[in-house]
Amino acid sequence: MELLLQDALIIPEPDTTKIFQANIVIEDNIISDIAPNAQIPDPEFIISGKSLVVLPPPINSHTHLPMSLLRGYSDNKTLMNWLQDIWKIEGKFDARWITLGTKLACLEMIKAGTGGAADFYFHESSIGKVMEEAGIRGWLGAGILPSAFVDQGGYEFQLSEFNRIIEYSKGSPLIYAAIAPHSQMTVPEEIISKAADLAEIHQVPLMIHASETRKEVMDSEDKYGVPPIERLEQIGFFREKTKEILAHCTWITQREVEILGKHQASVGWCPVSAQKLAYGGTTPVPELRSAGAYITLGTDGTASNNTLDLWREMREAANVISASRWDPALYPAEHVLEDTCWSFRRNFHPESLIKVENQADLVVLNFQAPHLKPMHNIISNIVYAANGSDVHSLIVNGTLLMYNRQVLTLDETEIIDKTEENVKELL
Repeated sequence: MELLLQDALIIPEPDTTKIFQANIVIEDNIISDIAPNAQIPDPEFIISGKSLVVLPPPINSHTHLPMSLLRGYSDNKTLMNWLQDIWKIEGKFDARWITLGTKLACLEMIKAGTGGAADFYFHESSIGKVMEEAGIRGWLGAGILPSAFVDQGGYEFQLSEFNRIIEYSKGSPLIYAAIAPHSQMTVPEEIISKAADLAEIHQVPLMIHASETRKEVMDSEDKYGVPPIERLEQIGFFREKTKEILAHCTWITQREVEILGKHQASVGWCPVSAQKLAYGGTTPVPELRSAGAYITLGTDGTASNNTLDLWREMREAANVISASRWDPALYPAEHVLEDTCWSFRRNFHPESLIKVENQADLVVLNFQAPHLKPMHNIISNIVYAANGSDVHSLIVNGTLLMYNRQVLTLDETEIIDKTEENVKELL
């Protein structure tokens, strides 16, 4: 595909001093030129217009895509009560429901300009097929939870899914395998260690939920004498050649901050779901950044968020740190934007940052809207004022997934209609 973006404001780094105006030429899946007068003869698409802004698309660092079918199904409940509702219906999810829920989620992500997601679920081979069809990058965390999906094969099925993803990812430019034991307190330690072994052998990311609630921390301390992340280090979870993604980390100590920094682990922070499920704690983002951990922004699943809109998540991320720490300068807009659009990509896919000869992953925002004017500080406007509906176009790996709000890779009407028609059967 040959594309030309004209006269766009380009944000190659989360720094207002680096912003410049230019054309971008994309040939096949590569950015071939960035310059004020860059051109290409007869491009398939020309993206141009007043007040268009280009930056790397956000990547959702922690989510459960098929749970889009459970949006609004159980609200205003604490975590354990909410989980009881969710698990009852989630056990019915087979490949059919997984596929439908993932299609709805991918449609939502494209409409909100999200270029990739680190998914943490089951039936990930079915999820990968949908993500590839949609054109979105997917880091597929094969969920490991022996007590889940027992009637579909339980733990053995979950391991076979991981093997399927490994094979599937070898032939895809968009799909990457990962393994995801559910949490330190829900999965036997020998199975967590085996998952870490598999991640190390196959050189794939290792995902886990960690220190999500105060009760989880207290249970770990009662059983092992230390909180979850300290215990994970004790059992050899962190490996020299493995990249870890720990979701939430809402209740962690300074010692655990130092552990995550030492291992340069990624923290998939989900501020909206943490507030909605009333975890009480707040991920110590400034300290984690200072320690050397990668802060990456996620939405969690739509059953607990209830959207996949990372622009909305950015505003909440900035505000929750400011409000809980009494300091609006502690986590400025530049850091929030970096953690949403750059941090995960730098760690897991740096070849898709905005540079000539890199793979073309670009999100185009339309700043010709009253809530984005005036533009005293473009990064401030993105973090505090923009939302998913401000996305004009989305390009991933050189493919145009959405052009001027029209999704090109999925049938929007069909997916919405099928969801409405079929979800009653699920319930």
